[in-house]
Amino acid sequence: MLVLASASPRRRNLLTAWGYSFAVVHPTADEAWPAGVRPETGAGMLAERKAAAGRRLWLEGGGSPADVVLGADTVVVLGERVLGKPTDGADAERMLAELSGRMHKVVTGYALIWAEGGETRVIRDSVTSMVLFRRLTRAQIRAYVAGGEPLDKAGAYGYQGEGRRFVQRVDGSEDNVVGLPMETLCFSLYACGVIPAGEREEAPAAAELLTAEPVAAEPLTAEPMEPKPTKPRTPKPTVARRGGGAGPSLARAAGSRRIADLPAEIKPRERAVRSGVRALSNAELLALLLRAGMPGENVLQLAEHILTETDGLRGLAGRTLPELTRVRGIGQAKGALILAALELGRRAAEGVDLRDRVVVKEPADAAKLLSDMRLLDREHFRVVLLNTKNMVVGIAPISVGSLNASIVHPRECFKEALRYGANAVILAHNHPSGDPEPSRQDIELTQRLAEGGKILGIEVVDHLIIGDKNFVSLKERGYLA
Repeated sequence: MLVLASASPRRRNLLTAWGYSFAVVHPTADEAWPAGVRPETGAGMLAERKAAAGRRLWLEGGGSPADVVLGADTVVVLGERVLGKPTDGADAERMLAELSGRMHKVVTGYALIWAEGGETRVIRDSVTSMVLFRRLTRAQIRAYVAGGEPLDKAGAYGYQGEGRRFVQRVDGSEDNVVGLPMETLCFSLYACGVIPAGEREEAPAAAELLTAEPVAAEPLTAEPMEPKPTKPRTPKPTVARRGGGAGPSLARAAGSRRIADLPAEIKPRERAVRSGVRALSNAELLALLLRAGMPGENVLQLAEHILTETDGLRGLAGRTLPELTRVRGIGQAKGALILAALELGRRAAEGVDLRDRVVVKEPADAAKLLSDMRLLDREHFRVVLLNTKNMVVGIAPISVGSLNASIVHPRECFKEALRYGANAVILAHNHPSGDPEPSRQDIELTQRLAEGGKILGIEVVDHLIIGDKNFVSLKERGYLA
């Protein structure tokens, strides 16, 4: 049985429109935004808190541990800022004025918690849609706020209500903007055995489920709910949005091994062709790279499992090839393919192509080449190698250390520079804590390596410390002459 841990009527309507039967609990879980996390991670964490709180309540009311509890959280993100619910009318007007004429993100995180074989299991994911607002007049904003709708909405607007007229375009799932990314959520629900009422006769036996850590929750009150009657739904050639559904073929797909075995309307490749790759979830994109699942687990379920085990896309990007191959379902070939795809995306995002012989004119130029280091969970030390015109001729990994320290041998730094015939080097290492402020040891190491470089005729141009969102140049700080 499915249990919705939310008082949101729009989420109830979405689940009902897609044919799900469910009960409702009203959680009051802690909604404080987690410090220092990305919106995608934070929304997932809040969703998991709500699901955990709802599950505790459901069990206290006599519900079965095997029932699947769904929690969700939707946030509006403008630039790097998460816009919560406005505190009053003036705050709502300020938020809407900021959104006017600009593109922003709507991120919905969701979490599913249930028990199997005495273990608590969790699926957690998040989906991002891009929303472009029309340019709003001050009179439009004031009239909308006076109507009261924005006062309890993240970002001060409700897409499912009057706020929809402010939206010029949505890239991605519209259901996600309303409050549940149904096109993605339906796959996760199938993975834990929850199937729309009209499709249950074709459902496979229990699928292999994902592993997860137990989650604590807080007691609340429950309210059972019967779904509203829905009209019979006809399967469509695409995964439908509101009022549609994935059709009976999804149930048959749950036991499939390969993407080729899935019905055409839900194959990630075909969905990418019809709707664009931005419409695909992280799990679907990963499934395209994996191509095949494992016995008892289709490729979409395997992708969900890998993202869960690696703590999402960011965790996946931070793994080395040996670390990836320790994840069930990833061998050397698939691991190399995943890392290659992530690296191409990173280079495209940063405009980096080493064939262009990037010229380093300022610290930010080198930092762009090293942006992947902000994702790493251990301290890595690298050397950017430069020729006489400050063109990058290579980036050499020197050492990998622990969570807070790396071991650097000067001879290794300069051996790579001599091998490449480099005239100068830029030193770089990351701080896994996310704080790029240099330590006393960082400063002393920089000065020691600079002295060693002078003896060899190789200039140490700078030492960059890479943090989560920014970097520090020790040359700009005055620690290098």
